[in-house]
Order: sequence, then C-alpha cells, then structure tokens
Amino acid sequence: MQNKKLMVIPMLLIVALVITGFAYAHWSKTLTIIGTVNTGELDWQITDVSCLDTTGYDYHCRDDFAGPAPRFWMGDKDVGNTSCGITDSHTVTVNLTNVYPSYYTSVSVYAHNTGTIPLIIEKVVIDTTEITAYPYPIVKLDLNGDLKNDIEIWWRDGIGTQMHPCEDSPEMSFWIHVLQDAPQGETLSFTIKIVAIQWNEYVSP
Repeated sequence: MQNKKLMVIPMLLIVALVITGFAYAHWSKTLTIIGTVNTGELDWQITDVSCLDTTGYDYHCRDDFAGPAPRFWMGDKDVGNTSCGITDSHTVTVNLTNVYPSYYTSVSVYAHNTGTIPLIIEKVVIDTTEITAYPYPIVKLDLNGDLKNDIEIWWRDGIGTQMHPCEDSPEMSFWIHVLQDAPQGETLSFTIKIVAIQWNEYVSP
C-alpha cells in the first residue's frame, strides 16, 4: 500500500508538469495581426521673411544692443542695405551690403505647419551656433575669416512656440548690429536655420 502511494506522487508531478508546459506553450505562441497603422507627419516651412532696412535711412544701435531706450534709432544717411530670403524650407539667408560700424537692422521670420501633428520650435542655428533657451545670448560672428568679429546677432523670440496643423507661427525676429572691425565695402552673409520637432518630444530647457 505504501509503495502505491509513493508511485502516485511522481505521476502527479508528471501530470502537473505536462499541464504547465501546455499552458506555457499556449501563452508563448506568436500571434500575427495584419492591419494598417497610420502615423502623423511632421512637416513645416518658412513662409515669409522681411528686413527692417531695405530702402531709406539707415538705423543704428550701441554695442551689445545696450540701453537706454531707444535701443535703436534712424540716422541721417542711406548707405547700407539689408536683403534676406528663404534659402530652403527651414533656412533664411541674410546679406548685409556696404554696411559700417553701428549699423543696425532686424529680420522677421514666419512659418506654417504643413504637417498633420503639432510641432514646437526647438532651437535656431545662427551659422554654427545653436540657441535653445531664454535668455537668448548675443552671438558674435566673424564673416570674412580675419579672426575679428564683424557683426553681433540677438535672437528675440519664438523658441518653444507650439504650432498646430495648418497654423501660422507668430513673428520670430532677430536684431543685427555691425561691429567696429567689420570690413569696408564688402557684403557680409550668414544663415539662420530654424529647427522644429514633434510636440511631445520637446524637453523644456
């Protein structure tokens, strides 16, 4: 009788293992679902750009855009000129012609969300310098390779702006000031690239 009881125990263990193995095999089975997953499209473009000084009297400002108010003012001569244009959907090129120390101008940029998901303006790249957070630094650039800074740029607004599909951005602008070491009679050029990402990937600085 004792031997029969002892034989029952291994049999029960075998049955339990078989059941457990069946359950594991059942739940670890690969299920294939056939269907279509639609994702949103991140797409946007710069739609307009304008400059303060295209024709008329030149403007001026102090080094580092220092106060007191007004930060910039109109002078009494028309010598320098600023032109700007859309290089590609995310980039603006600015050309400063026949400018001189204390010359001031500003550029305004507008964009449109042409995609299907909200986006946020993450940063701007001025030539190779990235700006990601307020307070925005003043960026100084050597544009002719003589190791002396020719201009300084102060980005003013727009980083962190959210744009929904089919929505236009508010004005994004920056100030430009020509420094003492700028070369005479040359055209100085630089680019501004605006970078946007999907709204839920943005991490506030």
